[in-house]
Amino acid sequence: MSQTLLVIPHFCDTARFGPFLDQLVAILPPHFAVLVSDDGSDRLEAERLCAQISSKRLGLGANAPVLLDPLLHKRNTGKGGAVVRGWQSAKDYSLLAFADADGAVTANEIVRAERYFRSQVRFDALFGSRVKMLGRSICRNPVRHVSGRIFATLVSVVSGLPAYDTQCGLKILTRQAFDRVRAHLVSTGFAFDVELCLLLLKTGNAVVEFPLDWADVPGSKLHLLRDSVQMTVDVFKIRRRIASLDG
Repeated sequence: MSQTLLVIPHFCDTARFGPFLDQLVAILPPHFAVLVSDDGSDRLEAERLCAQISSKRLGLGANAPVLLDPLLHKRNTGKGGAVVRGWQSAKDYSLLAFADADGAVTANEIVRAERYFRSQVRFDALFGSRVKMLGRSICRNPVRHVSGRIFATLVSVVSGLPAYDTQCGLKILTRQAFDRVRAHLVSTGFAFDVELCLLLLKTGNAVVEFPLDWADVPGSKLHLLRDSVQMTVDVFKIRRRIASLDG
């Protein structure tokens, strides 16, 4: 079976990432490789992260995923920057994915989404989506849910994307799809997901939204008001930039 690279963007988040790493090691199948892309954490956090990875490697069996050495970056650039650096650093993987370090999307859900994506050859990319529907579980603070839906609607209007949820923390795409868009990926912050989706569609890739179970994990670094305003400004710029690509 071809290999899947799962990049985990990380910034000063070892407390939340530790339990998620336990899940990943226990549940992901052996065709997965896990790469933590650290985005400018301080020295002590970087040391803790390296220690977490090293300790989990001990005693890994043949049915466990591969744990790659963490990719350390000296300065904080944003989630998108960490993801792209991770995807670019490893060339021998046919599928590329990222999941947020908090584990809001569990290892079981990552496996379920990746299995579905492999079975659907007509798609080039999968975007996880927090859709409250029969058979799915979404555990989210009511205030964050309402503000998130307002922002998602605003993003859809501003960007022209017919997506329900661009910001859910799981994305999977083929290496070929990434190669088509990587030269045009500019956004490194929270608006990265929107830019990635717009560029994938612009370059002729088929993208599917996939409903996931999702649960809030305390400790988010997202500031709803400040970051929503900045992301809206960024989305305006992204749409204008992408619209001009073919003149």
